[in-house]
Amino acid sequence: MIYSFTITTKQKGFAREYLVPSDYSLYDFRRFIENDLDFDDSQQGVFFTLDENNRKTACYSLFDTGSGAMDSITLEALVEKNTTKLLYTFDLFNNRSLLIELLDQNEPEPRVHYPAVAQRKGNPPGQFAETPVEDELESMQIDADTDPDDDGEEE
Repeated sequence: MIYSFTITTKQKGFAREYLVPSDYSLYDFRRFIENDLDFDDSQQGVFFTLDENNRKTACYSLFDTGSGAMDSITLEALVEKNTTKLLYTFDLFNNRSLLIELLDQNEPEPRVHYPAVAQRKGNPPGQFAETPVEDELESMQIDADTDPDDDGEEE
């Protein structure tokens, strides 16, 4: 199965549509995104899964921080859990992120090499902010205060 994802940021005029195999891990997806956007892959990044209210529900980084490591979960496993939105925070110090949303699922096309960039719009954001930027999570209406490991019960 091939998943179609749209990637956006707060930066107006930037968008990407990616066609990615369902068996790709989040780590594989990260490497594809960073290669396309010309990001330095030696930098730390984190994926968050988002619910329908844009609250963070899980966190996947290079190392298991409770939800699992990026290389331990596939896109297919996330979609099977009804996850259709991800947040990839590529600049942890300035809280800059990419909003990733599942658009569609299709059978692979013959003679097409995946992953692939289906559409490009605008220039990608720089990986590093020269000056601190306002909280992009707030402008994307993502609940930045939600702890993905907090089940809401008091101890």
